[in-house]
Amino acid sequence: MLLNIISKKNTRAVLELLRENEEMYFSEIQRELDMNLGSLNRILNELMTLNILDKRKDSEDVALPKAYYFVTDYGEKVVELYDLEKDLEKESKIINQTNIKGNVKNVVNMGDNATVNLK
Repeated sequence: MLLNIISKKNTRAVLELLRENEEMYFSEIQRELDMNLGSLNRILNELMTLNILDKRKDSEDVALPKAYYFVTDYGEKVVELYDLEKDLEKESKIINQTNIKGNVKNVVNMGDNATVNLK
């Protein structure tokens, strides 16, 4: 279930935005990502159900207290899956680039661009 939810459209953007800003309220997230209100609400609720996000309400003394969303400690670990995905994709590119005919002398990883030197 976890992978299904974090692989849904816009979920990564929501998590990365909250990770960068520590906490934000609904309209800030919606404005920053220019998302449909219903879609954003669904994503936030799904992430809270899995304890990836939580929220705190602003002072109860106001008529309409704002709810601030933030990434939980568990959510920080989940967001690291996106980092792991990036690392694995880079590694996969290097491996795929060595699947050529001939002897590979060395591969220099330069981010998304790798240099292959043949003997």
